[in-house]
Amino acid sequence: MAATRQKEDAMGSALYEAVIATNTLEASRLLGAGAPINWQPRASGGSTALIAAAARGSLDCVRLLLDRGADAEARNSYGITALMSASEHGHAHVARLLLDRGADLKATNQDGAAALAMAADRSEVDTVRLLLDRGADLEAKDNEGWTPLITAATENSHPAIVRLMLDRGADLEAKDNDGATALMGAAARGHTDVVRLLLDRGADPEIRDKAGKSALDRCRSDTCKSALLGAERLQRWRRRRLLVAWLR
Repeated sequence: MAATRQKEDAMGSALYEAVIATNTLEASRLLGAGAPINWQPRASGGSTALIAAAARGSLDCVRLLLDRGADAEARNSYGITALMSASEHGHAHVARLLLDRGADLKATNQDGAAALAMAADRSEVDTVRLLLDRGADLEAKDNEGWTPLITAATENSHPAIVRLMLDRGADLEAKDNDGATALMGAAARGHTDVVRLLLDRGADPEIRDKAGKSALDRCRSDTCKSALLGAERLQRWRRRRLLVAWLR
């Protein structure tokens, strides 16, 4: 029994290393020799060869492993699948193949984040677009209550993904477990371009979280504060106009 386990570990490890090196020929040879295709190392996060190949963006290795019967839904120690791995590393071509083979878009890691949120976290625009085209849920929340839009606005200073999500109908005013919106997240990180975009799309700067703080209270940059103050003044002016019109 111990000898058998030792042999499986040796061949599984060799397969894993071949995939890491994107050596498709060696990986194919090892599989032909009986290497366990879904073997998981006890170290290195427990990723299978397929998850490792997806992280490397090796389309040939991923295709080989899928053709030989690799489990596309196997997870590593962090609950990450091959699709999540490809998505967070921006390998849209690999993610497309995995989706074509039936990978689960809704699967989540141990933090409750699906592939879309993981791609948004890393500013991977092409992958985000692919996942949205395939039906990824824009309003799915992770364990902290973050939607993909909140993730994109909070973690990235570039507005491209935020703009894409808004164009696809993402909820501007979705709140996380602390009552914070995407605007608050962007303001707290000083992402001025994202703050301006969200305000231009109608985000409410006067919403407050569960601690009673607004986006302005969370803001750390002067340019960000200027944008928020301008938006708040405009909102107050609009409300006064509506009140005057109603009183008439």
